[in-house]
Amino acid sequence: MEKPAKADRRILRTRDAITKAFLALVSEKDLDHITINDIADRANVNRGTLYLHYADKYDLLDQCIKDHLDKMLAACAAEAINPIDDLKPMFSYFEANFAFFYAMLSNQKTSVFRDRLLQSIAAGTKAKIGAQAVRQNIDLELVARFLASAFVGTAEWWILNRMPLPAELAAKQVGELFEKYVL
Repeated sequence: MEKPAKADRRILRTRDAITKAFLALVSEKDLDHITINDIADRANVNRGTLYLHYADKYDLLDQCIKDHLDKMLAACAAEAINPIDDLKPMFSYFEANFAFFYAMLSNQKTSVFRDRLLQSIAAGTKAKIGAQAVRQNIDLELVARFLASAFVGTAEWWILNRMPLPAELAAKQVGELFEKYVL
């Protein structure tokens, strides 16, 4: 059987440098004021190299969001039956990637991130509580959006306030709130 090709380490290092530079710039100024030259200079690459990997800064933003949401969802327990079980890995992922989430949530021009986070959480919630909502004769989409909005709003507060509670405690308390008042 043929082994999958490994990614070139130089490419991975270049993309990592570009991503880190971009996120640092997003935390410093509005997305509209960030140029490709700014990103390339900060990453210590030339513009051409940046364009080999990304079409523009919006493509870079989109890839950063996609990568983090994919990793965040993968960090959640796939076999968990109750959506509450997913909270600890999610908060731990937020904590481990604080710089990214803080930059995305604190920059007004990156509202696309919040929307994609909300969609991802709602889709995951829908998959986990589908049968339960149907049995209770509640619209599945409504329940999923409600739970996702509550979670994203709480996670946003926690991140923007620089994690005032440890990730494990925040996850536990949010889980208790969901169990007590929602589920």
